[in-house]
Amino acid sequence: MTQHKRPTACDVAVIGGGPGGATLATFLARAGNEVVILEKGTFPRYHIGESLIPHTFGVFERLGLLDQLRASAYPVKHSVRFVARDGRESSPFYFSETIESPRCQTWQVERSSFDVMMLDHARQAGAKVMAPVKVDKVVFDGERATGVHWSNEQGGEGTLAAKVVVDASGRAGIIGRQLGVRGPVPGLRKSSIWGYFRGGKRLPGIDAGETTMFMLPGGGWFWYIPLPDDIVSVGIVADPEYVFAEGDDPEAAFLREVRKCAPLADRLAQATRVLRIHCIRELAYLNGRTSGDGWISIGDARAFLDPIYSSGLYLALASGELAASSVDAALKAGDTSGAKLGAFEAALWDGVETIRRLIYAFYDPNFSFPEFARRYPQHRPALIDCLIGDVCKDMTAFRSALAEMSPPPAPLPL
Repeated sequence: MTQHKRPTACDVAVIGGGPGGATLATFLARAGNEVVILEKGTFPRYHIGESLIPHTFGVFERLGLLDQLRASAYPVKHSVRFVARDGRESSPFYFSETIESPRCQTWQVERSSFDVMMLDHARQAGAKVMAPVKVDKVVFDGERATGVHWSNEQGGEGTLAAKVVVDASGRAGIIGRQLGVRGPVPGLRKSSIWGYFRGGKRLPGIDAGETTMFMLPGGGWFWYIPLPDDIVSVGIVADPEYVFAEGDDPEAAFLREVRKCAPLADRLAQATRVLRIHCIRELAYLNGRTSGDGWISIGDARAFLDPIYSSGLYLALASGELAASSVDAALKAGDTSGAKLGAFEAALWDGVETIRRLIYAFYDPNFSFPEFARRYPQHRPALIDCLIGDVCKDMTAFRSALAEMSPPPAPLPL
């Protein structure tokens, strides 16, 4: 967007053009709102978070993106499989056990092209995009957000006034950091190191696109996600004390753990590592406030718990769609209070609580998925629903069964 075309006011300023921000912007622009996305990066750009879960199908259907996804080179994902510490593999948890085709499958996406598709779709819906620009701060009048101040590398800067500011900035968490309300998630202190390999083994048939999780001693695990162009994404998630037990070099730690995990090393025996190693030393965080007068946070800007169930992209998309509905209703009512803007959160976060309970169970050394499914066969469909993302419903019975094998964590400080 050239200098003379940069807007100075809008209905909704969206910080971040990733999937959550693009989803929200698309729905709001379709509803007739003037939406401006402020994105600091230049697309296409690299991003982690490549595995979708099937409950995103409905969002993509309502966005009108299914045809593009079906025509893409993204591997189709039908299932999730867990490999125990001793190398024993569970039977795949096929999504078709609880939902019918075509909603029983999804995709493993390459984020640089996926995010371009999402942002272009928002543009086509009528959203304006300012990029690359950095949002330096959210502007407040007392307790009310009234816009954002931005700058760019060419020395340009300005203020964009907005009736509503949406923080979709991902891990940057612009508003949460500015207000000082971001903090750790009790009991979820994990680090992650990941990289990419060309030529890793893939399973035959419909299992070729599955996500595989390899369990490690001490509660850690590896993900193995097939991507286009014969690339696989491989990453470890574990306690920092385990990951960096022999030093602080992420690449050395990552390659050491790959060698130690025999079934994973076997899949990578003929593979070649490409690109650089990436590392996040503190994965989980939570904002104590996620909406206020004139502002709201969605997706990873709101919180991030753990990548074990690939819920990050789903929560970004789902919160983007749900927040769009709340923001549109607030604008039409002339009431952009925090309560009105955040009206959608109760139902969404009840679903997130189910996922959180399952995350804590996963890291409980006394819990295992195969044993849970054996002991509570009536709850296997609910377990698969969690892997699918279908959790915004009454899961009381499932949570109770889960509590019998793994004590529930303390409530989140929301």
